[in-house]
Amino acid sequence: MIRALIARIRSLWRSLRGHSDLQAEMAEEFRLHVDLRADDLVRDGMSPAEARRQARLEFGSVERYRDEGRASRGLRPFDELRFSWLDVKLSLRMLVRYPGLTVVAGLAIAFGIWAGAGTFEMVTQLLRPTLPLDEGHRIVGIQLRNLETGGVERRALHEFVIWRGELTSVTDLGAFRTLERNLILGDGTGEPTMVAEMSASGFQVARVPPLLGRVLIEADERPDALPVVVIGYDIWQSRFGGDTQVVGRTVHLGSTRHTIVGVMPQGFAFPVSHRVWTPLRAGDPRYGPREGPSVQLFGRLTRGATVEQAQAELTTLGRSTTAESPDTHEFIRPWVMPFAAAMLNIPLGTMRTMTLGVLSTNLVPILLLLLICGNVALLIFARTAAREGELVVRSALGASRRRIVVQLFAEALALGAVGTMVGLAGASFGMRWAFGVVEALQGADLPFWFEPRLSTSTVLYAGVLTVLGAAIAGIVPAIKLTRGVGARLKAATAGGGGPRLGGIWSVVIVSQVAITVLFPAIAFIVREDGNRIPSLDLGFPAQEYVVVRLEMDREPPSTAPGDTSYAAFLARYGAAHQELERRLTDDPAVTGVTFAGRLPRMYHQWNQIEVDEGAIEPPDERGHRVSSAPIDVDYFEVLGTPVAAGRPFTVSDVTSGAQVVIVNTDFVEYVLGGRNPIGRRIRYIATETARTPTSEGPWYEIVGVAPDLGMTSGYGRSGIYHPSAPGDVYPVHMALRVRGDPGSFAPRVREAAMLVDPALRLHDLMPMNEITRADAEFYAFWFWLAVVVSSIALLLSLAGIYAVMSFAVSRRTREIGIRLALGAGSRRVVTAILARPLRQVGLGVLLGGALAGVLIMSIDLYQAGWAARAALFLGYAALMTGVCLLACIVPIRRALGVEPTEALRADA
Repeated sequence: MIRALIARIRSLWRSLRGHSDLQAEMAEEFRLHVDLRADDLVRDGMSPAEARRQARLEFGSVERYRDEGRASRGLRPFDELRFSWLDVKLSLRMLVRYPGLTVVAGLAIAFGIWAGAGTFEMVTQLLRPTLPLDEGHRIVGIQLRNLETGGVERRALHEFVIWRGELTSVTDLGAFRTLERNLILGDGTGEPTMVAEMSASGFQVARVPPLLGRVLIEADERPDALPVVVIGYDIWQSRFGGDTQVVGRTVHLGSTRHTIVGVMPQGFAFPVSHRVWTPLRAGDPRYGPREGPSVQLFGRLTRGATVEQAQAELTTLGRSTTAESPDTHEFIRPWVMPFAAAMLNIPLGTMRTMTLGVLSTNLVPILLLLLICGNVALLIFARTAAREGELVVRSALGASRRRIVVQLFAEALALGAVGTMVGLAGASFGMRWAFGVVEALQGADLPFWFEPRLSTSTVLYAGVLTVLGAAIAGIVPAIKLTRGVGARLKAATAGGGGPRLGGIWSVVIVSQVAITVLFPAIAFIVREDGNRIPSLDLGFPAQEYVVVRLEMDREPPSTAPGDTSYAAFLARYGAAHQELERRLTDDPAVTGVTFAGRLPRMYHQWNQIEVDEGAIEPPDERGHRVSSAPIDVDYFEVLGTPVAAGRPFTVSDVTSGAQVVIVNTDFVEYVLGGRNPIGRRIRYIATETARTPTSEGPWYEIVGVAPDLGMTSGYGRSGIYHPSAPGDVYPVHMALRVRGDPGSFAPRVREAAMLVDPALRLHDLMPMNEITRADAEFYAFWFWLAVVVSSIALLLSLAGIYAVMSFAVSRRTREIGIRLALGAGSRRVVTAILARPLRQVGLGVLLGGALAGVLIMSIDLYQAGWAARAALFLGYAALMTGVCLLACIVPIRRALGVEPTEALRADA
């Protein structure tokens, strides 16, 4: 039974193959007669094109049969451009028939769609977000612009009090400011929490009912009202265990006691990313024009009102305020803005420029997709060229060129659809990953309108990219392959014809190979830069230290109001700092306490300096740039790293205001060339925040040299230390050397801080050896992204090179057979057949290697010498050349394995 079935299948296959051979013979005979008749017509004075057309018509050509067939079916020319169910089935069949092409090209397209859709979604959520609130498109922000300085005037409480009773085009006008307070429960435990001090109208703008209790109301804003607080769902779950009886409980925000009156539902974070809300008491009579705390204004457009109408009304109100207070409001103008732009402080004047700039970033993934689709087109071209006989038969049976192009486009579209589905899934996963990394790095939630999901517009955008990619990958090779498909049969039968790779494919191959070299180089640089900071030898046991960033509420306690100036705040902060340090020093588990503006392995701002004498020539026109940090006088003693030369700081250096500094050994080597630094003077002429050079700063005398303690910046590890006292710098980082496990000591630090002052806030409390954890996660994100890109580029390049080689061999099979029959050596055959593809690979490697070399040499990798960088560049270029040549192994073996007799018999 089975044998009979197999025999039947073989018989059917032989008959189909014989039918195909018969069709080819008939087509060749027909073409011979057409060519002879066309030559006669040309001799009679007819143009070559007209002569061939007339000859085909006289012999009952394909065009005639095609025209008659179309007319008999009632088809118009454009009807052949429509897709049919047959096109879909054939396209799906081709995906299954060529699994290698489907996997490689599908992954490539998926990567292009992933990059394009992900970028588009991020840009949309940044510039034109859809607020997930009821009629969110009507919520706007209002800014006061200072025309003189070009900045934003945040002291707008005076305008807020006036406008909320006079504005008609904007309803529920609200205001808020962001504070950071310790949320302290009844057991005395507290953690820093972002708080929105917001007017009650903010909840009316959001239109989200509470989960428990109530929201803020106008009565809560009265000066004599009891302090109340509304908490978010996450706070309710993490700090209160989801207690349904939480309403009515009391907590402390800093030094002030509040009563919980409501809990908001999960996901509510209005106005930006807040989880705790207290009432804003804006009606304080002490505040006049441009006085009081900084706030942000927002509201909801009334029904029927437009942004233009609201702007016109606010302009009128602004003129009235200017007339009443010309001294403070001469250059102040109100502006109505999109809510997200106002909350992110995007200047209105630069909104359009920024929009164009950010949107232009989407050109990068689009260009990447075009390049990928160009390479996919190369793969499809090579695959479809092998189906030339099929296309000839279809053309002879009446299929028009447009119909064949439509079918090939449908096949590319089916391939693109598969890749798009995978790409969209990858983009959705990638957004969740990226959002998590960003939130972990910045230690706070993203604005509530940022959602790790793909919008409908992004899916439609991906569909447009799919069609565009299918047009490039399908239509371009289809047009080339179907151009003169019938006329190519004679040349193909002779063994030297068929479609050939043009210059555009050479550009695609060279570009793809160049990118294959470039992306791994980027991954290498990211990896090296990421390993740079944690690999630094600190010279002391960092695992024995606990570090913490110490901050404090700016406002004095409500129970003891006093001076609100910044100097008074620093005095309070310094006193609390000293008391906390005293308590921690008295703890038996603590062997030392010190502080600094920045600790080892943290990023330090760079400074451009000038040395009075003895400095070596700067490495470039940017001059000598070094780090700096204020430190405690016993900093080196507590870290167990005494100064290597000169003297340490003393208390008198701080009390007397002496202009003295200590430099590290890296400074001595790279700024002074190893010369003795003691007694030399330096001064700052520019900083990272003030980059305009100046020579008005004071001179500092170098009194000591300290070891390198991981003082990193964007320009190396050279650094300068200044003596400081508690309260001189805000904020500071404390370092405690403890006995036992540093991680288990964290609760005792928090307890001591709460006893000193509830307004003290502790951030980033961790062992010192975990300081670089956030940086490591940042570099790991970009490294693995570069690895993914590199893998896709490498896979696609290998597939493209393989397709080129295979295509070259398949097109010249008979030539190879003849050369081998005539005694040509293997080396000469390989060189003749694969010379052009190998030149393309070599050019791509050279171009990509040059780009990678420029990139590597422009970045200071541990201040490596030029010889090391050149060796890295040459070694990497050689490695990638070898990898690219791996794709040539199978085609080369195929070329050398051609039997001359079989090649001649196949094409006879």
